[in-house]
Amino acid sequence: MKSALVVVDMQNDFLSGSLALKECPAHENGEEIVEVINSLLENSEWDFIAYTQDWHPSDHISFVTNAKKFKQHVDSTVNVDEAEVYQKVVFSVDNGIRREQVLWPVHCVQDTWGAQLHKDLHIAKGSVMIKKGINSKLDSYSAFYDNDEVHETDLRGILKTNGIQRVFVCGVATDVCVAYTVKDSKKLGFETYLIEDACRGVHHGEISKCKTKMRLDGVHCITSQEVQLALVTDGKPIRNVKGVNCNGERPNTN
Repeated sequence: MKSALVVVDMQNDFLSGSLALKECPAHENGEEIVEVINSLLENSEWDFIAYTQDWHPSDHISFVTNAKKFKQHVDSTVNVDEAEVYQKVVFSVDNGIRREQVLWPVHCVQDTWGAQLHKDLHIAKGSVMIKKGINSKLDSYSAFYDNDEVHETDLRGILKTNGIQRVFVCGVATDVCVAYTVKDSKKLGFETYLIEDACRGVHHGEISKCKTKMRLDGVHCITSQEVQLALVTDGKPIRNVKGVNCNGERPNTN
């Protein structure tokens, strides 16, 4: 089976910039996983590698500083004039379309340092870059779709063209863009793996909930040390071989 590694949003703003994970509620350090991902890139045989980047215009709907620029929907319990980071606002866009949006600090603005991938992250030869969140009125957490699933990136088509059947996901943030990417990968029919120690997240509670949901959906949650084994199991469920489920529990092999 052909396998792809998808490296999600290993960008400066998420690692040490305006939305650095270590400053988020879970206080996880995204820079810690750069070397883990580099090891995955160098020591495993991948048929395809993709990197994603948030690539926002400066007037993007997700920025807390832009909340007042968008019309508030009657369903919103948060007033746009008083909205704060991490709160969820409901906007009315494009003639009344209801759009829920978590507000974030300004981050990953196109062609800025914050949008660049971390300087120490290795970029594999022949890999592709998937840019998302380009529409100013619509956020895009997943590497495959925007949050309303209105527009699709090129990733699915590229994976299908390359005969990819299995997708391994790592990067940031576990409970946001990684989780959405994993969900869509599974939904699109790819055998999907989360590499847990090659991810970092925003909220501990949300990280736990996301992993539980992944497990229930049949996602394989493994460590970077177990990736090589997963690549040679030829389609056998990794948790029945050596892997762990998304609650961090090892299978009963008795």
